[in-house]
Parts: sequence; structure tokens; C-alpha cells
Amino acid sequence: MNQCMDVFLQKFGLTRYDVSKRTGISQQTLSSANKKDPESYSVKILSALSNATGISPGEVLDQLFKIQKEEERFVVRNWEELKIAVDAMKERFLVEGEFTEVMKDVKSGQLSDTARLGTELGTGGGVGIIEALYYFVHRQLSGGNKEEEKLKDRLTSLYHIILLDEHTVELKLKSLSY
Repeated sequence: MNQCMDVFLQKFGLTRYDVSKRTGISQQTLSSANKKDPESYSVKILSALSNATGISPGEVLDQLFKIQKEEERFVVRNWEELKIAVDAMKERFLVEGEFTEVMKDVKSGQLSDTARLGTELGTGGGVGIIEALYYFVHRQLSGGNKEEEKLKDRLTSLYHIILLDEHTVELKLKSLSY
């Protein structure tokens, strides 16, 4: 599932929240539609997207189909976009620009699946508890932004972080690999 709406809105510098505020359509309606293929979007959804972006409903649908066909990915460049991607449990998305340094930092703290499995088997699952306690204490003592630290923890547990090049990182849900 590509979640084409978010990719489409990102091209206009908008979020579903922005569309909701501008047009009066509920965020829940937009969220539900975002999980579906563009051909099943209602006229109400297409009209709201059209009003928010200033292009015709037909052009909106054409661009959504293009995004779906070319499998364009959501691109993250800041914490807000990262939160949107993780909260939506996007299957795959890209991180570009200076924000890749944050992802490299998160990746450096990740164990490979093989290493994680080995330590969990070797400790009878006890390492998971120790790891959770470590991250809890680290978050409490770090003095950093607590929301950002929680988001990093979710990234570590939910996503494989794949370095594509110096300025691009792909995140892929771990559950897709099993």
C-alpha cells in the first residue's frame, strides 16, 4: 500500500491536517482514504484535495495514479514528517538531506536481526527487558527531546534502516521481511 495521498500532498507542502482545516473534511475520512487505492476515492475526497491544492479534481486523480504507478515514496526531511510516516506505519519511505545523519545515528544503535535473535535465545528473552530498561533510563537522563527519543525507539523496533547513499536512507517495515 503506497498511501498515495500523503505523497501527493507532500508535493504541495501540505498534510492531511492542512486539508482538513482548509476544507472542513474530517482527518479520519482522509486517513481512511489514504489507506485505499486512488480509484476508490470518493468525489468528496477528490474535491477536498482539489480545493486544498488549487488544481482540478481530474488533475488530482491523474497525479495520484501517477504516484501509484511509479511507486513514488514518501520523503522525510524533518521530525514532523518522520512522525507522520511512523504513525501511519508506512511500509517504506525515504529520508533525505541533513536528516539522514539522525537515521545513521539510530542505525548505529540497532542490532542486526541475527544478532538480536542470538542474544534473545542466549538470555532466554531477558535481553529484551534489559534493553527496554536501558532505553528508559537513557531517555530520562539524556535531557533531550523526549518525543524525538520515543520516535527513535519506535524506529528501532519497527523499521530496517538501509543506507542507500550519503544523503538518502530507506526505512522498511521489519514485518515485510518475514
